[in-house]
Parts: sequence; structure tokens; C-alpha cells
Amino acid sequence: MKSIIFVIVEKDDNVTKYIPTVRKNTFLGLSDIKSNIENREPVLEWELFKDEEQDEKAESLIKSLTDLGAELKFYDGVLNPNKEVSSEYLVNRINRFKEIQKQNQELDDLMYGDDA
Repeated sequence: MKSIIFVIVEKDDNVTKYIPTVRKNTFLGLSDIKSNIENREPVLEWELFKDEEQDEKAESLIKSLTDLGAELKFYDGVLNPNKEVSSEYLVNRINRFKEIQKQNQELDDLMYGDDA
């Protein structure tokens, strides 16, 4: 089942401070980033667990923006207040997925040997 996560940066007095970080981790242009923040539109939309590299980039972007003091909103599937999720929920889903992947790898190693 697909799980698309939308990340919105809440507008504050530091919008220009967030632009380089978003630009480094997305394909958005400067004006698009600024417009998305000002209009409460997503700066990132990604499908959880589809691509490990994309997951890592998303995690990096979220951490970097949080470190800069950005207030982030996360939506699962649709941009609807009823679908807003917390950062803790998102982190728990990611960590649980990593645990399952690790367990699956250990099981494969036991069943098929380390070279599977």
C-alpha cells in the first residue's frame, strides 16, 4: 500500500533561511520553495519506503529544517487536516519499517545463508 507523505513548512519570519536547505534536498526552484512556504503548500512529497535513498533524503531534509527552527506539518496521503500526522508518528513508522527490513534480512540469512 502506497503511503505518500506531504511536508509543509509553516510560514514564519525565517522563510529565506529554509530555502537553501529545501533546495538542496528537492528539485524545487527558489521561487517555488518560497511560494510553497508562503501558501502552505508542500515543499516535499514522497512515497514512504519506495526508495531507500529518497527516504534518507526526506529524513535529512526534515532534520535539517527542524534544526533551523522550522515548524513542519506532515500529512499522510492527502492534504487534509484529518490526515495530519505528528513527526513522532512518522519517525515511528520509519523505524518500524527499518526493524522489519532487518528482521527479514536476518531470516533470509538463516534460511539461505549469508550470501543470499
